[in-house]
Amino acid sequence: MCRLFSIALLLSLSATVALAQTTQTSSIPVTDKLGPITFIGYSYMQADGLPPTVQSTAFNNNGTFGDRKGLQGMVSENTYYLTKHFGITADFSFNQRTRTFTTPTAGGTGVLQNSLGTRVINILGGPQVRFPTHTRATPFVRALFGVANTRFLAAAQETIPGGFFTNTFDTSSTDFAMALGGGLDVSLNGRIGFRVFQIDYNPVFMRDRTINVIGQNGVVQTQTLESNRQDNIRIGFGILIR
Repeated sequence: MCRLFSIALLLSLSATVALAQTTQTSSIPVTDKLGPITFIGYSYMQADGLPPTVQSTAFNNNGTFGDRKGLQGMVSENTYYLTKHFGITADFSFNQRTRTFTTPTAGGTGVLQNSLGTRVINILGGPQVRFPTHTRATPFVRALFGVANTRFLAAAQETIPGGFFTNTFDTSSTDFAMALGGGLDVSLNGRIGFRVFQIDYNPVFMRDRTINVIGQNGVVQTQTLESNRQDNIRIGFGILIR
């Protein structure tokens, strides 16, 4: 009987210690835990427009094709925290938009019906540092590096007596890109949190590339898009899951 009592007491004490450890672990905010944390959310990008071509075309006759524009999309990130402060982040984002607008022709005698579709896909990775504040809010900064695929689908159509003609081209390129920025996370419990915001300066270093512009009567003209730096800005918010 004494032996059974001793075993029961030992099991009771073990269960109490295990429950205390579980409670202590679950009380740690998700934004302060070690290991993997996943972020999924909405992404808005202010992106530069079409780079200028070396030759003069319908796309160079006005600056509207090069105007900055807002792209909608999504972002997904996985961060593995090796210490309380330092982690490694893998980032994927997708942003796109198609807009239509009118501009005068080069001679000002007609009107061009234009469209420009833009898509930017980022695949990045790098260090992320957070700053626990002993509250539910945890700010962070990071520097990510990788590649971005940028696609432009442009068309400029002019109505003429007896019909119309259109200049079009579709081009995409994959170039070196970065994301330098930070944000603020808020923990809801030990497993779920909310990223209030993140903002990144997202430059894309585009190279010279040759494109084929389909012009009047279906004639293909070879053009060169100049190399340039796309000074994009990404903003996002969403859910944190551990």
